[in-house]
Amino acid sequence: MQSETKFGGTARLRRTLGTAAAVLGAAALSSCTVFSTEVKNPNAVTEDAIATQSAAALSLVTGLYGSVNAAGNQLTGTSGAASDELTWVGSREYWNLLDVGDLGDPLNEYTDGQFPYVSQARWMANYVLPKLEEYDKAGSLRNRADLGQAYFLAATIYTLIGENYEDFIISSDRVANGAPIGEANMRIMFDSAIVYTGKGIAIATTLNNTALRARLLGMQARAKWSKAVWATLRAPRGFPTQPLINDAGANADAAAALAAFGTNGARYRFDVIAQNAGGWFSTGSEMNSRLEIRAGNRYIVPNAAGTRPADGAAGIAMRDPVTGAVDPVTQKNIDECCRLSSTVNVGWTATSAKEMLLILAEAALATNNTTEFATRINQIRAVDGLPEWTGTPSARDILIHTRNVSLFLQARRLTDHYRFQIRADRWVSTRGLRPCFFPISYNERQQNPLAPQPAQDRPAACN
Repeated sequence: MQSETKFGGTARLRRTLGTAAAVLGAAALSSCTVFSTEVKNPNAVTEDAIATQSAAALSLVTGLYGSVNAAGNQLTGTSGAASDELTWVGSREYWNLLDVGDLGDPLNEYTDGQFPYVSQARWMANYVLPKLEEYDKAGSLRNRADLGQAYFLAATIYTLIGENYEDFIISSDRVANGAPIGEANMRIMFDSAIVYTGKGIAIATTLNNTALRARLLGMQARAKWSKAVWATLRAPRGFPTQPLINDAGANADAAAALAAFGTNGARYRFDVIAQNAGGWFSTGSEMNSRLEIRAGNRYIVPNAAGTRPADGAAGIAMRDPVTGAVDPVTQKNIDECCRLSSTVNVGWTATSAKEMLLILAEAALATNNTTEFATRINQIRAVDGLPEWTGTPSARDILIHTRNVSLFLQARRLTDHYRFQIRADRWVSTRGLRPCFFPISYNERQQNPLAPQPAQDRPAACN
């Protein structure tokens, strides 16, 4: 991939240097007749310095966090709009096209715009890790938890790509174009994530850092589970006759993560603030400032203008299937993400104790272990202060509902639409006929002749 286009590096640098030169030139000409170009920046940090000074480790990890955060922030929006979690209510037609189920259009301004940021986060992961590994090997890394966190962040972006994209381009060269890895090879995104989490878990265990170990185990369980889902939907392409996932590796990691997390609803959440909300768009801003999208009708009762939820409990449409009352989990979700008071800086959850319980519950249901299934589902319900499920509605229905509300706006719902064959409320009849995920973007295809061509064509699964 070409970094000057993907990351805005060269173009942005030229603009910055041009502006700086104009200011300096004006100042020099107003004070003297000789202008010297021998200007040194005392704050400049060269790449060579980063390569040799382990003091840069925390800054590198912080930068990687910001990149992964921006990518995940955007993916929760586009994936949410393509599912029933979010719906279009504004003026930008490309949100509407996602809303009706057209995921595969490379020209969509939101998926096209987010692609460079997702690509940047992936590139940053593979730029930062070798440097921290070298510091660690030399014994100069000041805090080994920084390396563990970098492994977690790398695993997170690789997992997100594997879950959300039809194909992707992996290249470390900042000038030469890279070729797509191929749709059939996208499972290696999960394999890479699992390698990273494994290395991170070893560090967290050595450090006896329970919180770091919990999120690494949680992401490893998610990666293994998502790889198993990938196989049911994409290899071969279609809807599985048995959608329930029972993966031994994911189950073991989920149990270990749960022991570290505890069952009290712990989660690892990316906090979006003004300084790291950057990207082609911010999902929170699109909801709570621009009013282009809002929570979907399955979840909320809109206000009179139709632009956001009505105030309070009256704005919640989702009902708990056991009690029939307003669903308190959905109410908490909506309060966090989708009201004016939520602000434009809406965080997103990467891994949680609830997700681990859901992995174990689904595995139990797949093997007809109804006792364990009920135990796991009721552990989740206890966290939310809800009465126990005792058999009504069906086990399958309570699993789908609990996943729906417990993983809301975590870029997970689309997969459940496909594997349980539950069509989103606004999908048109020609969409959702087979599993389809996001394409390599038009912007990338225009600049990279190795990317799929013609540049505007959808992936075959999305036609």
